[in-house]
Amino acid sequence: MGSCLNNKQLEEHNLENLDDGKIESISIKNVQEGSSIHKSFPPGLERKSVKKKAPVGDKRLEDSFARDAPDAIITKKLKTPYDLQMIYNSLSKHFIFKNLTKEQQDLIMQEMKYYSLPESSFIVEQGKPGNNFFVIAAGKVEILVNGLRVNILVPGDSFGEMALLQDKPRSASVKTLEIVNLWGVDRVTFRQAVQAINATNYAQNKTFIETVPMFQILTPLQKELLLSSISIMNYSETQKIVNEGETGDLFYIIKEGTVSCTRGGTFLRNMIAGEYFGEQALLYGTPRTATITAISETKCLVIGREELTKALGSQFSQIIYRNSIRMAFDRCKSLRELTDFQAKTLVNLMKVTTFEANDVVIKAGTKKNEQFYVVANGKLRNNINQIVADIFSALGENEIFNDDQGVYDELIAVERVDIASINKEDFKNIIGGNIDKLTIDGEILKVLKKVNLFHSLSQEKIKTLVGLLKIQEYQEGEIIFFQGVPGDSFYVVKSGRVEVIKNDVILRTINKLDYFGERSILFNELRTATIKAQSKVECWVLHKSDFFRVIDERMRMMLQKRIQLQDDNITLDDLIIIKKLGHGMFGNVFLSAHKTKKNLYALKTIDRKKIDNEKVQDSLILERKILMQLNHMLILKLIKTFKDHKRLYFLLEYVRGQDLFDVIRELGLVSDKDSKFYAGCMIMIFEHLHERDIVYRDLKPENVMVDEEGYPKLIDFGTARIVEGRTYTMIGTPHYMAPEVILGKGYGISADYWSLGIMIYEFICGGVPFGESESDSYAIYEKVLEGKITYPSYANPTPDSKKFIDQLLSKNPALRSGGSIENLKSNTWLKDTDWEGLFEKKIEPPYIPVIPNLNWEIEKAFKNIRNISQVISYEERGSSYSNYKPKNPHWDEEF
Repeated sequence: MGSCLNNKQLEEHNLENLDDGKIESISIKNVQEGSSIHKSFPPGLERKSVKKKAPVGDKRLEDSFARDAPDAIITKKLKTPYDLQMIYNSLSKHFIFKNLTKEQQDLIMQEMKYYSLPESSFIVEQGKPGNNFFVIAAGKVEILVNGLRVNILVPGDSFGEMALLQDKPRSASVKTLEIVNLWGVDRVTFRQAVQAINATNYAQNKTFIETVPMFQILTPLQKELLLSSISIMNYSETQKIVNEGETGDLFYIIKEGTVSCTRGGTFLRNMIAGEYFGEQALLYGTPRTATITAISETKCLVIGREELTKALGSQFSQIIYRNSIRMAFDRCKSLRELTDFQAKTLVNLMKVTTFEANDVVIKAGTKKNEQFYVVANGKLRNNINQIVADIFSALGENEIFNDDQGVYDELIAVERVDIASINKEDFKNIIGGNIDKLTIDGEILKVLKKVNLFHSLSQEKIKTLVGLLKIQEYQEGEIIFFQGVPGDSFYVVKSGRVEVIKNDVILRTINKLDYFGERSILFNELRTATIKAQSKVECWVLHKSDFFRVIDERMRMMLQKRIQLQDDNITLDDLIIIKKLGHGMFGNVFLSAHKTKKNLYALKTIDRKKIDNEKVQDSLILERKILMQLNHMLILKLIKTFKDHKRLYFLLEYVRGQDLFDVIRELGLVSDKDSKFYAGCMIMIFEHLHERDIVYRDLKPENVMVDEEGYPKLIDFGTARIVEGRTYTMIGTPHYMAPEVILGKGYGISADYWSLGIMIYEFICGGVPFGESESDSYAIYEKVLEGKITYPSYANPTPDSKKFIDQLLSKNPALRSGGSIENLKSNTWLKDTDWEGLFEKKIEPPYIPVIPNLNWEIEKAFKNIRNISQVISYEERGSSYSNYKPKNPHWDEEF
């Protein structure tokens, strides 16, 4: 019951009942007998062995609206100043409300309703779901636990605050001892009030920063980090905001009110909501050129250089310059095909020079082929006051490549101008000396990224393959290869068209920048069709021998396994059931195999009646949509979905191993080196997710499998969501939940980095940093929001690992990534990480699970093949579909 009781409710976990979303249910658990692994754990101290429950706030478990205080008369009574003060005093005792703004507290108080109850009436009952938080206005109530009185509450006391965060059974009953009046607010109203204000402020602030030119060129992630670094400042009438001549580092956007701008005591102009000042101070730290005074009650958004530097990972002005240069590349046809590596290298080598108004930027007679320029800020004019270049303009790239001997006229700064430049030699070394080839390579790179075979290769490996492609010409009517012959090459059509012919029948035509023959690179298969040039054709060709110069045997085996998974032609009838692996709230998970290819899969079944009853259609559509986007060695692979009139089916990669929860209990205290291994893998997983705007929202050891090679694999995407900007749903596991998620303030991908910080602390210290000894969610949330990180004496975190954990567990989401995933990966703690080696699974893992031999069970299943529908129906006995009619028969069209 929150703070009115001291008893903690132990949350038991039934390990037999696996949540339907958990692919941990397809794992093979094992105990390592005689293991040589040394558990580096202090005597008498052990990790907790009870696994965390399914995430709270899961939308599949909809809020119960069972009414509290059923005997009450509820009115919307006008609150007196005394009522408001009493409510405010009560609210201020609870951490939930302490972390809200005054505006949010006021709105919640306004929304509270007046409850009047007779004597001996139950307000809430132990074990039943609750929705309301109450403040006693008049009368007395008793608190009962298992029928015994444990406390009496009087006016000004409150109870039920936990119900505002999640749908959880009440831990005690509250009963009136006399006529009682209460102020109450329910969970939905509370959430909506907090969300409404946060969403409105977020939208307004985002709109404001979009109007500022220097912010428009920030990436979406940088804008999110910027929004997380904004402060709100209020100024009274006649109050000076900045003083002329003072050195400043703050930038202001007027949100409400009006200010006057004066210089040397002379009035210049008034500024209103939406206008801004102080940008030079933000960029350059220069003295203020005017005095700004509030001439009415004024509210400003304030951004400081120090906060931006922490959030974005470097000098803010440098980020502005770099983004401007990249935008100039995108506007330039010849440079927009630069690879990320080339663009980043070029940006980092370009020198930025600042010129004041009317300075000569490029002298008359300067050769155009000697230097490459980008206008990062400002405009350039010629001697007759014509604007010849403005922000994002690029000068000199064509002249350098064409060796143009022309010269510039004098170019002059119209205002303060920032020019980035690099000399011809460095420019050509980075680009490669051939701008036409650069464009072509960019096109091929895009093609190769689409090919299933190359999905699991790193960006650098794919770029290397581009350099190994050879051009081959074919005349009209020429056969490129015949059906039924061995193949050893992969082709991309550079120009022309080719026909795909099978058994003398033309199946389709392949055009420019399409490809064929990719399976011959990995598998010793005969060609399944004849390819014939329909016109004169040029192809880029990759030979198997060249491919294996880049890909070693280990990587080849990994790719073969991955390609075999991606069988789009598989049907439900192609599968047999080997055994049941687990069950959950919505169905079962079975180990299955292909009848002829004998590939192993996990088949998750989901009962249609339960889908209807729990109203989880949208959740399943989203889960499928997310999984279909993902193709990464360290993420569970969805092969295909099926459906029939009884169930939906997810056919998934079968992961053999242990979950990370069990593994770290085998390892004891995880060493610094091994913690880096797991953290590095998780960062690469998040890189893949966050590039696609997917926030995972429930990272914890139970949701990470350690496969038979010892590498982690992320599973269970039931809580993941595609987020552009922010979402407000409170969801996750309490010990791993970020503060902004708990408070409903709105969050994005940075919430995942908080959970990662919790896990790294858990690796090194043996338990979570906040509420390790707590099982009551309310107490856990309180510890998370308090945010005090201490390290036990028996743990030995290095200074670098502590700094990294502290960064990830910053209350300001903007500070966690250091500005980008690249900055996170280059953190001092991770500086020696071999990212390519991790990606290709070449780094020796800390622990390899012992996998039981399933050959006997598999052989038995193949000798006694049973009808898959009958097997599943038997496991789900008791479930009848004779009178079942779906409520919305067309929701599952994508499955």
